[in-house]
Formats: sequence, structure tokens, C-alpha cells
Amino acid sequence: MKNTIAFFSLLLFCKCLPFAQNPSTEIVPKLESCLQEAAAKGWSGSAIVAKGGVVLLEKGFGFADRETKRAQTAETVFSIGSISKQFTAAAIMKLESMGKLRLDDPISKYFPEAPADKASITLHQLLTHTAGFPGAIGDDYDNVAATEFAHLAFAEPLIGLPGQKYEYSNVGYSLLGIIVEQTNGMGYEKFLRENLWLPTGMKHTGYVLPGFQKEQLATGYRDGQRWGTALDHPWLPEGPGWHLRANGGILSTVGDMYLWYKALNNNTVLPKNATEKMFAPQVAEGPRGLSHYGYGWVVQEIDGHKIIWHNGGNGVYNANMTMVPAEDLCVVVSSNSNDHISDDVAMQLLGILWGKQLVPAEGEEPYRNNPVTNAIFKEITERGPAYFSQNSDAILKAAGFDFDNDMQLLGVGERLEEAEKWDEGTALFETYTRLFPRIVVAWNRLGKCRLAKGDKAGAKTAWEKSVMLRPKGNPAVEWLKEL
Repeated sequence: MKNTIAFFSLLLFCKCLPFAQNPSTEIVPKLESCLQEAAAKGWSGSAIVAKGGVVLLEKGFGFADRETKRAQTAETVFSIGSISKQFTAAAIMKLESMGKLRLDDPISKYFPEAPADKASITLHQLLTHTAGFPGAIGDDYDNVAATEFAHLAFAEPLIGLPGQKYEYSNVGYSLLGIIVEQTNGMGYEKFLRENLWLPTGMKHTGYVLPGFQKEQLATGYRDGQRWGTALDHPWLPEGPGWHLRANGGILSTVGDMYLWYKALNNNTVLPKNATEKMFAPQVAEGPRGLSHYGYGWVVQEIDGHKIIWHNGGNGVYNANMTMVPAEDLCVVVSSNSNDHISDDVAMQLLGILWGKQLVPAEGEEPYRNNPVTNAIFKEITERGPAYFSQNSDAILKAAGFDFDNDMQLLGVGERLEEAEKWDEGTALFETYTRLFPRIVVAWNRLGKCRLAKGDKAGAKTAWEKSVMLRPKGNPAVEWLKEL
């Protein structure tokens, strides 16, 4: 999926607020005021805040549908984006506890067709984003089946040797989802529903099995424009295609996510040793080790607090779930607009609970929104596509671009596409394909940008190159036919 996984490192300055030790009756108005201020700045969504087993706030703000004026409520259903990964990780841990798999199993055990360079990749490496798979190999709504997705994944060159380096990958988690299906004999969503969600009381979480009605769902808005709901962007009958399934796109409510937190914290659906593995800092997310990835969760030590969190989004919806299990503290924020990111709101709510000023600090950064990608985005949008094309290498170098990490360019490109800056997007993806000529998704997106600005010949050239790299299971095959 289009991933907004941020590695937001929070620095807690010991500036204690006057209500730090006040009872919940005095903190709750502060929480509500925080969310009302966020709503005034463009945020709309739902939030739940709980501490010590007491729900301090569970409420919706703004509109779930702006056109009909349908209000957000605590029961409004949102896409939780890459927070979905924790459910895939939990399913793997559940299967391990049942004796059906081992985390050191090589994927060749489940995919005999895996080529030599990928056969030894372990489930642990998939869980920790150290398998070497790229971030994405297709679009969320390319509804490919499991067999086709696996074929595409195994045909894609690795971007690093397995086990060597953390590189956030939706691909790896989708492969884990396929392994969940292979191992238990039922569909991915059905296994999660029967083994994780329903035992927890989570009746409003899933892809298609809850039978969501449109009026339950928050309508998404991108840059103020109506995007619609998941029901407006068709999936396969059993859920999204495998470019999205098991790595993102699960629908839920903030209340259901709090039930999930309680199940994890009380070890009611997973044994204690399983949750301990999920919450352990398995691998550093970046060279400075400011944050770590567990199994489906980001793990950080901040001012003596162990924070377990994850976020997600697709450029429309965004969500954040932050937990401090040792303090029995949970904050979940979901939004149906990219006008105000839920990470910021969650951070402010956490600060109120702790009675401390939370200030964003430099940390391991998201691939879409960090100093490097922000600098590149600023240069190409302010100086123009022609200037960028002529000076791209110098611009990238000055921005601190890692010439071994194509995901930073993908992040900039996605932002340009979402803003419908097709000339700038074309220039960006032309640079992307020059520097990384074997990345299929870069050629596909270059073609899309060219077509959007009326350059059919240029789109054809880009997609033909894409098909040369991946002749089977490539949406560019159909796009060429449509041209």
C-alpha cells in the first residue's frame, strides 16, 4: 500500500504541565480541547484515549461525509493503513504457538518456486523488513490473486541481501499473509476474524466479512477532494488484491482497536511469549538506532517510557495507534482526510496524559515525509520540472539522498501524483528510472504521469520498458492494450 509509516521519534522535554497529576476529570477537558483544536485546523476523525483500564475519551470530530454532513462518531469505520501489519504479525505468532510454523522457516518451505536468491529468506526477516524485498511492486487496487502476487514478488530483484538491512516492505507482509492462508487452510481474513478478532469482541474489524454498509464508513478526502470509501474502490470478492492484503487496508473503529490493545496487554489471544516477541526491538530502523521494529510494531525508548506504536495511511486515510503497556496506556487516532495527520494528534494526546510537552525530534524518517524527501519535493515544485531534470543529481545530493534507497524517490513521486503535479511527477520518475532502471513500479508510474498530461507516446514507451522487465502479471500489459 501507499505507505505513510513514519518513524516519528518523540523527544520529551521535562517541561511539566500544571495538570500532570490532576485526576481524569481535569484531564478529559484537555483531551477534548486538543481534538477540537485539531478539528479546527482540518483534522476530522475519531479518537480513543485510555489509561489504567479507564476510557477517558472515545469520540468523533468533524464529518464522516462532508457532502451529507454525516458526523463522525466513535463507531465510524476507517481504513487503518499499515497498522494492519500487526494483525498479520499476530497471525504468524498465533500459528507459531499452535506449532504450525517456525519463525526461522525459510520461505522455500511455503513457496517451493522461490528462486535461489530468495529461497533462504526467513519468516523473521519478513516480519522485520530485513528480507530485501522492495517497498511495493504494484498499486493497491491492482486486484492480483495470491499466486500471481508471489510470482511478481519472486521476479523482482532484491534491494538488499536478506538479513542485512532494514528496508520497509509491504511486499514482505503480503507474503506473510499468503503463508497464513497456506498454513491454516482458510482465508487470511477468516483466520484473523476467528482467531484474533471475534475472541476479542472486535465485530467491526476486517475487509469484507463484517459486511460493512456505506453509512458505517468514513468517506475519504484527499487535498479537500472526495475520494470515497473502500466500497467505491472495488476489491476482489474476498478482499483487496495482494498488493494491499495483509500489509494494509483493514477497516476498523477506534473502539475495536482499543479492544485489541487490551487483548494484547492481557495476553488473551496470544501467549505472553508471543507478545513479548512482537514488542521486542528486533532490528534498528536506521543507522542511528533511534527506533526499532519488532513484529508489526515500532518500538522506542523515550524518556524512560517504552512506546509501542505504528501508523498507516494511503494519502487519504491516516491512523496512529500508540501504546505504553507498562503504564496500561493506549491512544488510537483515525482520520478520513490528509489535511491533518493523526500522528500529530496522537502525540499531543500522549503529552496531555503524561503532563509533559512533547516535541518532535529528529529520528529515523518515513520514506514519504522526511527532511530528504521534503527537500526534493520543495526543489521540484518551486523550481519546476525542467530545472529539476537538468540538475537532478546535484539536487538529490544536496538533499542528502541515499543513492542506494529508491524508496525516497517513490515517496516524492507518490506525493506529486496525489497533488496531480504531472509534469513534476514525470521529471521525478524519469530521474527515478534512470537511477534505478529495473524498478518496475517506477516505469509504471512514469507512464501514468505521462498519460495524465496527454503524452500517450511517452506512456507507451515507459510501459513497454516495464513489460520487458516483467512480462507476466504486470498491469502495464493491460494499460498498453487500452492505449
